[in-house]
Amino acid sequence: MLYLFNNIKKKEIFDAIVSKNKEEAVSRLLDFGISFGLNGNLYKKYLIYVLIYNDNSYTRAIEKGLKIEGNTNYIDLDLKYFHKLYNEEFLDSDITDFKFLSSTGDEYLRPLINEIYNNISDNSYETFKNAITSFYINRGLGEMAVYKAFRVSNGILKPIKHVLDVSFDDLIGYDEQKRLLKENTYNFINGKTYNNVLLYGDSGTGKSTSIKALLNEYFDMGLRIIEVYKHQMQEISKIINKLKNRPYYYIIYMDDLSFEEDEIEYKYLKSIIEGGIEPKPNNVAIYATSNRRHLIKETMADNGGVFDDLHRNETQAEKLSLAYRFGLQIYYSSLSPQEFKKMVEELAYRNDIKMPLDEIIKEASKWELTYGSLSGRCAQQFISYLANKE
Repeated sequence: MLYLFNNIKKKEIFDAIVSKNKEEAVSRLLDFGISFGLNGNLYKKYLIYVLIYNDNSYTRAIEKGLKIEGNTNYIDLDLKYFHKLYNEEFLDSDITDFKFLSSTGDEYLRPLINEIYNNISDNSYETFKNAITSFYINRGLGEMAVYKAFRVSNGILKPIKHVLDVSFDDLIGYDEQKRLLKENTYNFINGKTYNNVLLYGDSGTGKSTSIKALLNEYFDMGLRIIEVYKHQMQEISKIINKLKNRPYYYIIYMDDLSFEEDEIEYKYLKSIIEGGIEPKPNNVAIYATSNRRHLIKETMADNGGVFDDLHRNETQAEKLSLAYRFGLQIYYSSLSPQEFKKMVEELAYRNDIKMPLDEIIKEASKWELTYGSLSGRCAQQFISYLANKE
């Protein structure tokens, strides 16, 4: 009987193991191993997987860094039960030395399972317990310990299992913008004063890339990103309520945010950012990108073009107030022709393009006029085109 550790993921595998149903256990473990891209001892790695995801009051307390005092006999009973299972050998070598070469799998979960597996260096209970509890202390619990980013689906956070691997070095130029963004985020995850952030400016200038670079740079310091779409604004309060007691730092991220005149979702966002009886917890920040600084479409009537509103100044102030609630607004401008050329040169160098530089610049100018604009995205698309030609 399990007292606390009874939250079993993929329980059908666990039940087959406990009941000593070898055929079913092998079948289900094979499916588990292939789907996650695991090799080696699938039996033991499944049990590690169960413990990584075992959400209970004890693992939550360890995750938060709380000191566990008093009678821990029931905790030890549960862990000793898992330790006993871990050291049993009722399956044949085909499942305990599994080899399957595949490009599929879970790039985040797999190395964590392998790390814990390697840390259980002998058959002792103390080594087993230390490897598991050290994971809770150093990494956390469940999906928040494993994945970098999440999106919302029917009020539930679902992990994004493939996040673009970009760094700030990949974004050429925009040094001041990157400095401001990194400084604010560093303050956020270190418990210092920080601002909610609006990155605005022309399309293709690197706003979204900057957010992805933040995630890769500060993930190991506890940063996680929750991607939210405009139609999900009403769910943000519920999401934040789930996040406030976790020992991570969450950026609620809204990409390409803007509102039409007749959309009212922005009112929910205004309330969440600043206002309401219950304050936003210190481990949650709001970051958004937009092509518009003021986020909400304005009409001529707002500026006095049509006099159908007796209090048009108040109407205009209402629409502008959302943007003003982002304490840090960072502008990403289009490139000048000279900056565009420098970016193309740098990208050509990084991608080892063999074409003479003057010819690259000449072709880049033609590309920009035909396909795009003076932006980093346009420069990258041009270099990708050249790389494919070579």
